[in-house]
Amino acid sequence: MAGRKTIHRLEQKFSVLQQKQEQTMAKIRQEMKRTKKEIEAQRLDFLAQTIKKTGFPIDKTVLLIGAVLDGKGKIEGSESTDAINRYIELYNDFAAKQGIQEFEEAAEENPEAIDKQLVEVNSYGGE
Repeated sequence: MAGRKTIHRLEQKFSVLQQKQEQTMAKIRQEMKRTKKEIEAQRLDFLAQTIKKTGFPIDKTVLLIGAVLDGKGKIEGSESTDAINRYIELYNDFAAKQGIQEFEEAAEENPEAIDKQLVEVNSYGGE
């Protein structure tokens, strides 16, 4: 038969384990948040480097944003499929010249990659 002392000791042990779990989960959440920020920074860096490779004048922010907004309008418009296909074609031509992986190539290596790429195309402004 369990005594009060044993129950109290087990309750304390449980409490300590619960605190350790909460601390561990807090550390994991912090690491996930830091990693997510690092991923975003790497994506932005990759985007900036890729824009530079196109020869687009980086100091012409107004033109860059205007071009992006124009593309966004086309993607969201009634002819979005045609616009998306055209942009993918332009990207693949650029990628081939730059030695960057083309859009469809990723699907051949990993069938799930095409789904990821399509999600990225379809949710370009969702983050």
